[in-house]
Amino acid sequence: MKPSSHETYTYYSTLSSKHQVTIPMKIREVLGAEPGDQVAFVYGENQEVTLKVKKKDALLSLFGTMPPRGDSRPMAWEDIRKQAKEERMSKREKNAE
Repeated sequence: MKPSSHETYTYYSTLSSKHQVTIPMKIREVLGAEPGDQVAFVYGENQEVTLKVKKKDALLSLFGTMPPRGDSRPMAWEDIRKQAKEERMSKREKNAE
C-alpha cells in the first residue's frame, strides 16, 4: 500500500558507521527509486529534509557498453598520434582540392 499524498507517514532507518542510511522500501516505492538513481537531500527553511529522486540517464548508462568502432587492438600513444596526424593531413588534402 502506497501512502497517499495527504497523509503523513514516518519510517525509520539507522545511520551506519559509514554515515549511510537505507531508504525504507515504502519510501523507495513512493519515490519510484531504483538502483542507479540519484537521491537528492533537500534541506528546507523549516529544518526539514525532503528526498528527491533523479532517474539515471538511460543514454549515459550505456556509456562504455559498446565496443569501439574499427580496429579494437590496443595502440601505443605514439601510434595514435601518428594516425591522427595522418587523418588530419588527409582531410586537409581533400579540402584543398
